[in-house]
Amino acid sequence: MQRSPFLLPVLLACASLTVMAGATIAPGLPGLLAHFSDHPDADYLTRLILTIPGLAIAITAPLAGFLADRFGRRVLLQSGVLLYIAAGSAGLWLDDLSWLLFSRLLLGGSVGMIMVSSMALLTDHFQGPERDRAMGIQSSAMAAGGIVFISAGSILADWSWRAPFAVYLAPVLLIPLIHLYISKPPPNAEQPGVVEGRFPFWHALYIYSLGFVTMLLFYFIPTQLPFLSLELGAESLKVAGFAVVLSQIFSSVASANYQRLRARFGNRQILLGSFVVLAVGFFMLSQARSLLTMYASMPLIGLALGFNFPNLTIWLMSTVPASMRGRASGGISTGVFLGQFLSPLLSQTLVGRYQLGGAFFGAMILMLLLVILPNLAIMMRQREG
Repeated sequence: MQRSPFLLPVLLACASLTVMAGATIAPGLPGLLAHFSDHPDADYLTRLILTIPGLAIAITAPLAGFLADRFGRRVLLQSGVLLYIAAGSAGLWLDDLSWLLFSRLLLGGSVGMIMVSSMALLTDHFQGPERDRAMGIQSSAMAAGGIVFISAGSILADWSWRAPFAVYLAPVLLIPLIHLYISKPPPNAEQPGVVEGRFPFWHALYIYSLGFVTMLLFYFIPTQLPFLSLELGAESLKVAGFAVVLSQIFSSVASANYQRLRARFGNRQILLGSFVVLAVGFFMLSQARSLLTMYASMPLIGLALGFNFPNLTIWLMSTVPASMRGRASGGISTGVFLGQFLSPLLSQTLVGRYQLGGAFFGAMILMLLLVILPNLAIMMRQREG
């Protein structure tokens, strides 16, 4: 079956729904906190509304990966988008914090289904350098989705904390497009359910852990930047929202150009460089005394993430048999979104003890200890050997 020219655009549109799905309502966090201020655990729970989808993704992604390999990717993708629309928009009418948290869990389940199936479909249909390019563009689409969703959320948040939830209705336009343009893998590709070769367990576990650390630290931005911007004198929640959008613009550009970087550097070198740049961005936030400094850090953070996400995916998929790509996608999705879920627990603990500047500085120290120094040591040993 010939590949439709619309297959990649539709997959990219689906991918744009994933990584920033939780952050769409980030600009409305202060208003949401004020609305539920009578709840004794409002400080923590309102931030969990932003990131609890990550817990659901971490739990459901491995199952979604198995189902994708066993029964096919397209049905899983269609089901995920339908659930995304229903669960994501639930904040428009729910007025109970417990039910709102439950709807966010369902949203997370839908994101896991979408992310796993779209990633597996992309690696099914594209090979070699074409796959590297497609993966870079997919990560760029995820960042572009963040630009659109967070911009819309930032504008709507000034009306009401509920208004940003309306953004989740937009993917209704994708339902007919998935049916029309998403096809099964080419005839010469391995079909779902056929398992050949061995799964690279230890290498995969290493990539999953890197995805976990990346998202654990990145989600300091949407969960804490609205409060940092108010502390620095912002008069509108749009200030923080558009700062996150700025990072996503640079992330999108970096991901779109990932193939050029990959042609010159290895996966570990790109990983190390990305985290060094990310650490510099977080250091700037830790020392920020003005909104200008906060904004100046966003391009660095965006570039680092834009190169890192496609790098981790390609580093993983290059070693995984075709028939196991759904499971591999599920594993990395679990790592990434478990980091997203735990991020506010870590960041809020650091904020409570060291304030906002200290929290960003602590995140920078974690980057040094967990990623930069260990990988620098590995590269030095490889060079000596």
